[in-house]
Amino acid sequence: MMQVEGIAAFMRAWQQGEACCWALQPGNALIFAPLPAPVLTLRILPGSRRDDLVRQVLTWRFQHSDRYEGCYISMDADGALSLICFPTDDDDPHDLITTLCALGDVR
Repeated sequence: MMQVEGIAAFMRAWQQGEACCWALQPGNALIFAPLPAPVLTLRILPGSRRDDLVRQVLTWRFQHSDRYEGCYISMDADGALSLICFPTDDDDPHDLITTLCALGDVR
């Protein structure tokens, strides 16, 4: 998986169908994997998140189901919180990134 610096490089790799990872900030990364189906993941490591973030994410996902439609929440074996969506050709990549970051309270 290719490590990229910045949103422009991340978007280029995504548009070219290349797997890539962009460290938004220490402990938070956006990951795009094109195969077997496109997946966009915001991964938040345990040491970089607030203690109440998991509860907040679950609450927001439930309370704002229309806004976060198509967003899935997972806790990885290493304790990382993963917020996941499956982009289609009709989706705006910037909107998806903004949505996942809003759900994960990543600025």
